[in-house]
Amino acid sequence: MTARGRLASGICVALLVAGCGSSAHGGATVPPNRTFIDLVPELPADLDESGTPAAATALLQSWSSELVRPTAAPPGPDTVLPDAASVVPYLATSWHASRGGDYTFELRRGVRGPTGDPFTAADVSWSIKRDLATSPVAPFLFSLANLDVRDPVTVLARYAVRINVSGPSPFLLGVLAWFDEGVYDRKLYLAHATGSDPWAERWGATHSATFGAYYVSSFLANRRLVLLANPYSWVHPYYRKVEIKQTPSGGQRVAALLDGSADHTSAVDWMDYTDVLLYGSASHVSASILQTGPTVESWLLNVSRGPLASVLVRRALNLAVERSDLSGRIYYGHATPDVLAVPSVYGQVQPAGYDLAEARRLLAAAGYKNGFSLRVYVDAELANGDEAKELASLVSQLSEVGVTLEPVVVYNADQLLALAQAHRLDSTIEDIAPVLGGAGFSLIENDDASIDVTSPAAADGYRNATLEAVLARLRTTAAGVASQRLVAHAEQIVDADVPAVNLFELPVENLTRSDITGYGAYAEPVTYYEYLHPAR
Repeated sequence: MTARGRLASGICVALLVAGCGSSAHGGATVPPNRTFIDLVPELPADLDESGTPAAATALLQSWSSELVRPTAAPPGPDTVLPDAASVVPYLATSWHASRGGDYTFELRRGVRGPTGDPFTAADVSWSIKRDLATSPVAPFLFSLANLDVRDPVTVLARYAVRINVSGPSPFLLGVLAWFDEGVYDRKLYLAHATGSDPWAERWGATHSATFGAYYVSSFLANRRLVLLANPYSWVHPYYRKVEIKQTPSGGQRVAALLDGSADHTSAVDWMDYTDVLLYGSASHVSASILQTGPTVESWLLNVSRGPLASVLVRRALNLAVERSDLSGRIYYGHATPDVLAVPSVYGQVQPAGYDLAEARRLLAAAGYKNGFSLRVYVDAELANGDEAKELASLVSQLSEVGVTLEPVVVYNADQLLALAQAHRLDSTIEDIAPVLGGAGFSLIENDDASIDVTSPAAADGYRNATLEAVLARLRTTAAGVASQRLVAHAEQIVDADVPAVNLFELPVENLTRSDITGYGAYAEPVTYYEYLHPAR
């Protein structure tokens, strides 16, 4: 979670790369015993989607099963992710929207869970009701998708359902593609339900019940998780077994890759990453950037009082930051500088955005010719723990226009959240990760104080009636040209107001055995194991 307690879970998308394994026709055929070992900094403490959201919940996507999944983007540092409404089939094979915004889905036939339970429309209906009853995220997302929460699903036939809405929305397909709105094996859950736990959340905390390519075979919280291939799945992954091990030390994870005892890791410090980039090939290990963003490191400004209440001051700060220099010092040049409200990962071309002369002129016009002092709060985990170097660079840069930046470092994101809730902080630097992909959703989530009381806009006192009206129209407009025009209009408003100074998009590392391929770029960075296979 970010320091403001915003949700850091998100949706995943996958490259449609065919796995190679045995087929299962009419029964379970066990694929060859191939094992993939992934080392992660943190495992979730709770495997049920209703558990408290945390960064580690991205792993839950590895065995989830959704009606649709977002369209993949080819991996690479210049990746542009598609809009949230761009999806591909998974449990649904086709769909169409009515004029009123309802979606009718034809479901995949012959699908079974790992226990052999058949997938039907009843599972879809029960799963959405479970999401509404238990998920901490679903009510918010379903409201943006205009889902009719009183009558969300109509079962039309054994393999057909209609998702009912109160009106069109550009976000419904994106919401249905997110793992927290996945489809569960209702028979398996109901077999473990009790009077005090009707949705079997306690059982779900340590087990899985989906129709995807894998299921949870064993789980030790904060230690180890083992996935096995679903013998009945229509997807036949190359790797029969996936072992996911919690290893907090990035150095230990890199060492395991290099000695051949692991196949993949990420989120190591940049010195270790550079070492693998330079020397890993001798050990058949490669290092690459899957993508930059959509997580953005952003300087969030309290616009409710003081110098930051002036839009001229905020524009001056935006022009006084040399993002390329920061990226070079902190991220070895791998972070993509961001100036505008919408990051480049969603197709927004970023200007240079660095002009000290114009910054000084704007400060003078705002009445701050001699500058002012400003506190910025960050947590010690910023920049992978390299916050001191980043803050020193920012202090030096801002001093060039007369602004005295006073950094305050707190222990972690939770402590920063507590401070933010107790006080009106001048500004904070935080990593902002969207729940769903797409420029429109990012604008609503970050800048629309009217719909999300925990958004940066709400926390920092930013309100713009024109923007809220545009975003309100966006929420009730079907995906297409009209919604894209509304997004572009909203971007212009936010960029003119500068409620936050975006710094850069965070790079997503991929350190893996060089003979393994199938990785993709995802709106929520995640390793999607079912699409991995040996390089050919």
